[in-house]
Amino acid sequence: MLSPVFDAFVEASPVSVMMRGLMEHIFNSERMNQIFNTYSERQYEQELLFSTQVDLMSLVVCGMYPSVHAVYQKKAVEVNVSATALYNKL
Repeated sequence: MLSPVFDAFVEASPVSVMMRGLMEHIFNSERMNQIFNTYSERQYEQELLFSTQVDLMSLVVCGMYPSVHAVYQKKAVEVNVSATALYNKL
């Protein structure tokens, strides 16, 4: 059913595999943007989507990067806005 490579990860660290699946489902980009569009009252989106902010913050919260600025530097091309624009939105 699942590939042997995936089975090896499940065998070695099942909690990690479950958490990744859970986070990918809960923090799905389309879902995050839909929630923002439904409930935002004064905020707006132009080039910086709410899902992008959630993605960046999740990397900091999960300890993958020590700060928002560190993850911004790594993903600046993908984010495609200035650091100032990111911090203003946060």
